[in-house]
Order: sequence, then C-alpha cells, then structure tokens
Amino acid sequence: MPLLDNEVLRTFVAIAECGTFTAAAKVVHRTPSALSMQIKQLEKILGKSLFVREPRQVRLTNEGEVLLAYSRRLLRLNQEAVEHFIAPALEGKVGLGTADDVGTRILPEVLAQFARSYPAVLVDVVVGSSKQNLARLDAGELDMVLVTVSERVKDMR
Repeated sequence: MPLLDNEVLRTFVAIAECGTFTAAAKVVHRTPSALSMQIKQLEKILGKSLFVREPRQVRLTNEGEVLLAYSRRLLRLNQEAVEHFIAPALEGKVGLGTADDVGTRILPEVLAQFARSYPAVLVDVVVGSSKQNLARLDAGELDMVLVTVSERVKDMR
C-alpha cells in the first residue's frame, strides 16, 4: 500500500485553500506546473479525481473533501510528532496581567492551545486594569501584561 507524502499533502491543502494552482504555488514555493504534476500523481495513487478544474479556479470533489480532512489531520500529527522530539521542552511559570474583556473573551482559547503545546508551563493570569497590571509588572509580580493603551494610561506610566 502506498504512503502519502507530506509535501504532496501540503501542496494539496494549499490548492484547496487558495482555490487556484497559481496562488497555491506561491504558498508552497513551487511552480504551478510542479503542483499540477504532484496532484496528478496523487490522483493516480488514490484512483480518484480530487479537483474539478474550472477556467479560473479549482474546487474539491467529494473525494477531495474527504482527503482534505485527512490531510489536515496528518499534517498536524506530523508537526506534533516532530515538535515533540525537536522543540525544546519549556517548563515553569509565567505571570500574565490582562484586562477583564481580553481575559474572558480572547485568552481562554489562546491559553488552551498554549497548554496543549506546552503542558509543563503554568500560566497565572491576573485580571485588572491596565494601570494596576503595569504596577504589578514594575513590582516584578508579573512577567508580561496585555494593556489597553489610551492617552491616560500613557501619562500614568
């Protein structure tokens, strides 16, 4: 049984996301004809047509949609495996100060993704005004602060 090449899958995903071979070629730093050859070979290996080729764009076939989901998963898993062995292990604690709106709307998703990538890093989030968090930063209580900058906050610094 043949193996799917990650570079070919990366090309396939780029074409699917860009909608044209020309735009995808810029993303993967190859010529459109090289991409076309890769996709023809991939279609030959799988025995399925993956794209409907139209004059100014391409769109995925049903089989292409299925392969796109698999390709994204395979590429993510490959990246995760490589990062596990190559990326330096980070550990420790970091203090982060933020305003309430950022802390409740944006940070939960960002911190969840960060925790998956760096499970040995504890992020201690302190919610407060920009002025309070800047004072905590100056006192060494926080490592970094996300602030809402206004002329008033600039003058307080």
